[in-house]
Amino acid sequence: MYLLTIKNLAAEKHVIKSVDVARDMNYSRASVHKMLRSLKNLNYIQQERYGSIKLTASGSRVASSYLKKYQVIEDALKDTIDLPEGYQLGICNLIELM
Repeated sequence: MYLLTIKNLAAEKHVIKSVDVARDMNYSRASVHKMLRSLKNLNYIQQERYGSIKLTASGSRVASSYLKKYQVIEDALKDTIDLPEGYQLGICNLIELM
């Protein structure tokens, strides 16, 4: 979900900060900071201390792969059921299990 959020924010803004991610996902800044550290350790993002966030080439590939899967699942579900609020995280969890 974090990579998709960063990818979406990057399409809207030139500079992405952790506070933007926290606001968009409605998560605490502390929680976002911890996950961004993990994503940085996985080489999915680059982030200067208190600086802007950018997807690495690897992070961009993973986010694009997730986005394709996400859209297929979301489209299939929208055609069959009314999706509840907050369904996005459920789809991301399903993708992780795959």
